[in-house]
Amino acid sequence: MYLQRKSDTIFAELTPAGKGSVSVFRISGQLASYIYKHLIHGKRSLPRIASVRWLHDPETGKRIDRGIVLWLPGPKTFTGEDIVELHTHGGRSVREAMINALNFINGVRLAEPGEFSARAFINGKVDLTEAEGIADLISAETEAQRLQALRQMSGGLKELYETWRVKLIKLSAYLEAEMDFSDEALPSNINESVYSNIRELVSDIEIHLLDKNRGQKIRHGIQIALLGAPNAGKSSLLNILAKKDVAIVSDISGTTRDVVKINLDLEGIPVSVSDTAGIHSASGKIEKEGIKRSYIESKSSDIRIIILDGETWPEVPSEIIDLINDDSILLLNKSDLVKISSSNVIKQQPKVISCLKGIGISEFTKELTEMVKNRYDIGENPLITRERHRKAASDCLEALKRSLKVDQI
Repeated sequence: MYLQRKSDTIFAELTPAGKGSVSVFRISGQLASYIYKHLIHGKRSLPRIASVRWLHDPETGKRIDRGIVLWLPGPKTFTGEDIVELHTHGGRSVREAMINALNFINGVRLAEPGEFSARAFINGKVDLTEAEGIADLISAETEAQRLQALRQMSGGLKELYETWRVKLIKLSAYLEAEMDFSDEALPSNINESVYSNIRELVSDIEIHLLDKNRGQKIRHGIQIALLGAPNAGKSSLLNILAKKDVAIVSDISGTTRDVVKINLDLEGIPVSVSDTAGIHSASGKIEKEGIKRSYIESKSSDIRIIILDGETWPEVPSEIIDLINDDSILLLNKSDLVKISSSNVIKQQPKVISCLKGIGISEFTKELTEMVKNRYDIGENPLITRERHRKAASDCLEALKRSLKVDQI
């Protein structure tokens, strides 16, 4: 669609909808200069120098507002095209008048979502990974997301992949030269050097792929599931983590029927915490569906927080024991109601807490934060942030491995 309509001149309001002191409009395309003349009467300001001018309705000639105007001739712009930016007052009436004025001009239309970045990509201003980084930066809600997006937007992945691409082109050229000029006096070690470099590339790509999906998980948030028997304290813990009442807490078994999710920022790393229905042998249709969803949530989670009921301790239902894995944190709730003793049915000793009295909560949140930071630190090297990157790297890796097998024949 972008390719078919790339000759259109487009505009969009860059600032969020709603009442504010300033609204910013961007216009990009071959009609940008024409639009400037029709909105701003008089001589055009110097390129890349902000000036305060009156903005006029092109249909009636009446004033709309007075604002800051920027004329940015291409190709040295974000999109590679001529750009006009208008900074107006942010009142609803002014914004609507500006949109109507721009829509009135023939050949001008409202930009589709992401179209400015798409034009920057088409015009060679950014590559696809950098454009994706821009989108991620706009969506970033935590520090880790911001840093990862900034690294990608700045060309981190592009530089890595470009290094590999250049190396592959050189290796291909060496192999073609060996085939085309086999009867010539070529260096005897070309073949050995080529396959040595291929083995290095294979190692580099394998290391790149062994990232445990950290980049993708940082983009979408680390999935944490609160699991346990009914009335163990899952909803109470969710409310403590959220610092507000987001889940209903009751001593009636089966209060939680569906998955309740909250998003948290654990020292810059995004996490999504899910409160699930209590897992037990249920008879009711609705309760069974809730438990089914609990199991689905447990399988898709990155970290399982298993909440054990202090009132029934040290007995632990078999359904709960089956949930414990290497990615689990065990909590023994209701420590104010029970005498703590060891359990013979689970190897890992749970952390003792009381959601009601706040005992052990700060220690638990600290442990959880450290666990998340250690596992999902963005590190120094660029991370894969999309399945598209992973598939392309995996396909390349398989092709290189096949070439090494051919060399051994």
